Amino acid sequence: MVKQLDSSNSNIHPGSEVDELSVLPRSDDFGISVKHLPDDVEEFFGDAQRALIAGLPDAAAVQLRKTLEASAAHKGITEKNLFESIRKLVAGGFVTLDFKDVMTHIRKIGNSGAHYTDVRLTAPEVERSLRFTTQVLRNLFEVPGELAELTAETPEDSSTDIPEDEGSGSLRV
Repeated sequence: MVKQLDSSNSNIHPGSEVDELSVLPRSDDFGISVKHLPDDVEEFFGDAQRALIAGLPDAAAVQLRKTLEASAAHKGITEKNLFESIRKLVAGGFVTLDFKDVMTHIRKIGNSGAHYTDVRLTAPEVERSLRFTTQVLRNLFEVPGELAELTAETPEDSSTDIPEDEGSGSLRV
């Protein structure tokens, strides 16, 4: 974007054209990355991190909620509300029951960020939701993606397989 600038600064003369630069925070500035994310999930998750870095916890909370919605959709769950999607993620075995409470927390924080109230979200509470969301994403995408890579690299006749019929807890090597 080019603007006309009228300044008495000795380095910028009246009528000079000046290029205006905008610097946006990068999501990797937060230091959190999750592998194997679908593109849209990665975008929402990155937007949440950038919003937090920019000092916009309400906006970040909404993006975390959208991250969960998009994640559920990638698992074939496209309910009209996130409450039902969370229930179906648990019922479908995509996440454990412990993650239900975590995702419910993220959903509620996202609702607080999206709707008018007299209470504003703080950066620390949204940062906690970001950490929770990171764990959900690792469970839904990173672990299965890493296991798929491992399976592709490991020969089928590997001698480190754990036999399914032995319940003794010992590993046969």
